[in-house]
Amino acid sequence: MLFAVADGVGGYEGGKEASELAIAALRNRAGMMQNESLIRSSLEDIHEQLIHTARARHLPNMGTTIALAKVFPNFQTGIGGKVITANVGDSPILLFSRNETSIESGSYRKVFTDDSFRDKAPGSMWALVQYLGIESQELDVHVQSFDFQNGDVVLICSDGVSDNLLGENTYSRKRGVGDIEELVMRNGSAQKIVEEAMRAGIKRDDMTAVLVFL
Repeated sequence: MLFAVADGVGGYEGGKEASELAIAALRNRAGMMQNESLIRSSLEDIHEQLIHTARARHLPNMGTTIALAKVFPNFQTGIGGKVITANVGDSPILLFSRNETSIESGSYRKVFTDDSFRDKAPGSMWALVQYLGIESQELDVHVQSFDFQNGDVVLICSDGVSDNLLGENTYSRKRGVGDIEELVMRNGSAQKIVEEAMRAGIKRDDMTAVLVFL
C-alpha cells in the first residue's frame, strides 16, 4: 500500500501540473516499489521526467515536493509490519505511536528529512533546498524505514498544514493552536486536521493531509 502527498512548488508556473504528474507516475509504479532502492530510483526517474516536461513546456523551475509511505504489513502474523518512507522537499511525514509513549506526552516523531531552512532559520517557511524537477543540483532522495505496531498512525501532509499547526519552530514545539496529537490519535480525521490548520491562519498555503492507520 502506497500513500503520498505532492505539493507543487509555488512562485513558478507549472507547480500544480508537476504535482499531478508525480502522483500519476507513483500510481503506475506502486507495485514495483518493493524496497528502499526501488523507491529511491522511482523518485529519481520521476524527477528526470519532470525536468524533461518542464523543458518541453518552457516552464523553468517547474516542480513539486514529494512525501510517501509504503506499508508492508506482516501478513503471516497479522501483527505490525514495516514502513518505508521517502521524501524530497519539505512535505512532512510524522509517525504517531500508541506504544512508545502516551498521547498526552506528545507521541510523534519525524520520519522524513526537511529540505528547507527551518532548522537554521525557523522563519524561513518558504525556502526549499530541493524538490522534484529542480535542475540546479543532484537530487538527494531521503529514504528510511521502521517497524510499526498495530494502532500506529502516519500523517503525510503539505507544509501548509504543519506550519500552521506547529508554528515557526516546526517539529520541536507545539504552538497550541489545535493539539496535533489529539487531531490524529483521537479524532482521526484528515479533514479536521486541514480545517484546524486553516483556522490557525499563521501561513497562507496549500493544505493537504493524509492519515495512514497501521
